[in-house]
Amino acid sequence: MRVCLLSYQINHRKTFDVLTGLKAKGYKDVCVYLIPLQYKKKFTPLFEHRPSCSCTLYENLDYKKVIQNFGYEYKLINSYLDIKENDSVVWLVCGAGLLPASFYKNNIVINSHPGFIPFVRGLDSLKWAIVEEKTIGVTSHFIGDYVDAGDIICREEVPVYQNDTFHAVSERVYHSEIRLLVNAVENHEVLFSTNGEDYVVHKRMPHEIESHLLEKFENWKKDFLNRDERVKV
Repeated sequence: MRVCLLSYQINHRKTFDVLTGLKAKGYKDVCVYLIPLQYKKKFTPLFEHRPSCSCTLYENLDYKKVIQNFGYEYKLINSYLDIKENDSVVWLVCGAGLLPASFYKNNIVINSHPGFIPFVRGLDSLKWAIVEEKTIGVTSHFIGDYVDAGDIICREEVPVYQNDTFHAVSERVYHSEIRLLVNAVENHEVLFSTNGEDYVVHKRMPHEIESHLLEKFENWKKDFLNRDERVKV
């Protein structure tokens, strides 16, 4: 099976982690399509909960050389319209701008979202799940016409433990995100569909809300653990 990744022309952390997972599973026919990174981070959160986009583990290496060292190929593109592949490719979104509808409607394009779709969509999903007292989870899904609302492939609740900090949970969410994306290559049957118009798409969490995040997390964790105790009984 041919697997293609969408990513940026930088040392991209999520891309390299997905490539590691594909390599571990024995995938050999893998190509990374690299588009220029066109946005600059303008918003600074009070609490970081995502790995840096740029992978410092490889900061002294050319990203193209890193991909080749995996034994995979890469192609530099300026537009998604430049892509020429056959219909049997599975596409994984590691980093991408807005994809043209003609691309995702005619290909198998899979994303992993660090939120429990459809209840938590958009940006800062982990933070909004805590503040709004919703399930912390990760979802793999097909790209569709609405943000984080394509057909669901797999959806998992992320476990939270007594001694967890907010940042420990955020790391667990990220690792689950990578695992679900890699696993979707082998099994990408539709679990169920969602309606993209039924739920809110979150934006960046404002500082006035985020300033109470750690307190909110401790309350969320207490309620979550009490719920688990009731289930055990």
